[in-house]
Amino acid sequence: MRTLSVATLVFLLVAGSALAQPAFPLKYKFHKGDTYRYADTLVVQTTQEMMGQEMKMSQDIAAITRFVVDGLTSDGGANLITSSDTMRINAKNARMDTTIVPVELIHKRNRLTMTTLGVITAREVIDSVKASLLMRGSGGIASREILRLPVLSAKPVKAGDKWTSTKVDSTKSDGGSSVLKTTMEYTLVGREKYAGRGCIKLAYTGKLEVNTKGTMMGMDVFTEGTGAMTGVVFFDDNAGIFVGDEGKTDMEMTAAVTGQQNMTIPITSSTKMKHVLLTD
Repeated sequence: MRTLSVATLVFLLVAGSALAQPAFPLKYKFHKGDTYRYADTLVVQTTQEMMGQEMKMSQDIAAITRFVVDGLTSDGGANLITSSDTMRINAKNARMDTTIVPVELIHKRNRLTMTTLGVITAREVIDSVKASLLMRGSGGIASREILRLPVLSAKPVKAGDKWTSTKVDSTKSDGGSSVLKTTMEYTLVGREKYAGRGCIKLAYTGKLEVNTKGTMMGMDVFTEGTGAMTGVVFFDDNAGIFVGDEGKTDMEMTAAVTGQQNMTIPITSSTKMKHVLLTD
């Protein structure tokens, strides 16, 4: 009986501790005129098979992304103007090792309408982009922001709580279009200091489905594939500001090329990414 009583006491203590955990309300807190800048780094490793030959490529991308709160919506959300202040791409494969500065993308603005939970309800291109040959094959990816903000829970959450978000983005630009479906599951891990701020830490996993259409050297390129994401997000819940993201995405895709030549190209890619709020 004594053993049972001790076990029962331990159970009650653990249950009581769980019930005592605070629940955090999470939402973005926008103020007109505020500007947020993020340092973005992405390392992409890609392997594709073309005409029986395997080709390996790598890209090291460094950029600074800017978000400006252009105005507030009636429900407390915001119209955000996004652009890239700087961008540099180191591209390497068996035939080249070069650094590219895609000037056609720098300072080109998009307008996003976003709720206080981070759900994008509208996207508009302000400055059209005349995509280079490098970008046309990506089917409109050039016009989509490099940094994607996390979607927050509609209810207050405590450590261990989970929620999901599904969204479909359709984008068109000069030379292509794309449709990207993302399903994310977030888990609140706890509190952690990151980039000098007290933050809520969220772990996430996600699934991607992508379909793109573009042109390259006079040929049509259609790409479809799936992927998986894992990572962590840091969110300053007191200030209502996204602070950082560290994650990885693995993709399996197939590109179909039609025109002067017809071919099917299997593609695998792995991307490691990091986004950190700048304090200057």
